[in-house]
Amino acid sequence: MEFDIYALLLVLGLLGGFISGLLGIGGGIIMVPLLLYTPQLFGIPELAMRTVAGITTVQSFVGAVFGAYNHNKFKRIHLPLAYLMGIPMAIGSFTGSFFSEDVSNEFMLKAFGLMAMTAAILLLIPKKKDDNLQDLEHVSFSKGLAVIIGGTIGVFAGIIGQGGAFLFIPAMIYFLSIPTRVAIGTALIIGIMSSSAVLVGRLGSAQIPWVWSLIIVVGVLIGAHFGSHLSQKIHVKILRYILAVIIIATAVKIWIEVL
Repeated sequence: MEFDIYALLLVLGLLGGFISGLLGIGGGIIMVPLLLYTPQLFGIPELAMRTVAGITTVQSFVGAVFGAYNHNKFKRIHLPLAYLMGIPMAIGSFTGSFFSEDVSNEFMLKAFGLMAMTAAILLLIPKKKDDNLQDLEHVSFSKGLAVIIGGTIGVFAGIIGQGGAFLFIPAMIYFLSIPTRVAIGTALIIGIMSSSAVLVGRLGSAQIPWVWSLIIVVGVLIGAHFGSHLSQKIHVKILRYILAVIIIATAVKIWIEVL
């Protein structure tokens, strides 16, 4: 049984890491439902949402770090935007993570489902502004709105143990008018800040199963490399739709379980 779950976690890490590099997310948006619902298919006992949140806290951080490293090679990261959103995001994430020990599994699921559904709706809205702009020097946005978005998402991301990049990307694209590829690359930097804050918050409350988390990390390192390179070859609309489909499927499954 122990070997079975180790093998499963490694495979899920590969998948989560690949998606992290491809779509600019820590991978938690797909890793959470996979960890919640896949083990039973192989005769492995169901994992509690709290355990899953602990695993994905580590996985999201590692996925964001290696995804950002690869995307930075293609000059897709807007650092001023990342800091404006990432710092309040980290503060909010730490706060939400620190108090997450007192939050029920049901509330975590509902919060995750609500965030996922919001992100999916935003991604399905057609963009009016040209998305071909990739020159970082010509990217403009509201600094105040960026700070507000970062702090708000951060609190909820901390509660559910995610970097929140799956919600940051549509927020940057539609509220701040950031080009898709730049949003994907920048979201990974923000994800590093927020997921590190979540990680620190959970370290103090012993919510992380380290052996399982490290096994997933091995898969993430490999998957993120290939995903980041493939991301540069796919049209931005296709990237948005892939992300939307993944998020919708996750949200639907979560809400079915909750209701």
